[in-house]
Amino acid sequence: MQQLVQETASVVMVGSFNPSIFQPHWLALKGLIRTQEAEDASVAIIQEQVADFKTEWFRMQVVQNRFFTHTLDATHYGPIRDLVAGIFRLLSHTPVNRLVIVRSFHFQMDSIDDWHEVGNTLAPKGIWNPLIDGAGLRSMTMEGRRQGITDAVLFVKIEPSVPIKEGVFVEVTEEHKPSAGDEANAEWVPARLNKHWDTMMEYAEEVARSLLMEVSQHARSDGK
Repeated sequence: MQQLVQETASVVMVGSFNPSIFQPHWLALKGLIRTQEAEDASVAIIQEQVADFKTEWFRMQVVQNRFFTHTLDATHYGPIRDLVAGIFRLLSHTPVNRLVIVRSFHFQMDSIDDWHEVGNTLAPKGIWNPLIDGAGLRSMTMEGRRQGITDAVLFVKIEPSVPIKEGVFVEVTEEHKPSAGDEANAEWVPARLNKHWDTMMEYAEEVARSLLMEVSQHARSDGK
């Protein structure tokens, strides 16, 4: 029914950052990445307003109000968490008012019919066909919380994949904010990452595969 082609784990933060700090050799100096990784890094730009570089296993982009890093390598999901936690243990006085954990997937569907079945299952056309000619799912986002999680808001997005023909993109995002009593800086970030990262990575994959399994079951029930 579907094949996982590409996946990504990301960390996004909103706050007040000094982009010029975030460079490969500083990370190596602090023991957060290997010296060779720093030397081999591809630097797009590092200035007062923006830092953008990538290594063999992660990319980092920082502007004055936003921090972003991601990895396309599932074997480095733990290391990307450890990297971010390590950075903000060192930069604990950096103002951070939002932490976002993201895992996304691109699935290749087996056929054009299977691809269309995603929209048919999750956004039935019956209500739309009298209103719109050629109605189809462009993007759908659900909001809620993981069961038992009270300190974060969850978003699940599903839409056609851009890079994968007849593909489906699923993105699971969990947004965290400082708890009452937390300082208005990054001190809360490492603990929150350590608490939620692994379970969020597992949960995101479960959600993505469960959605597509539901699509498959819907197609079988319709005799397709």
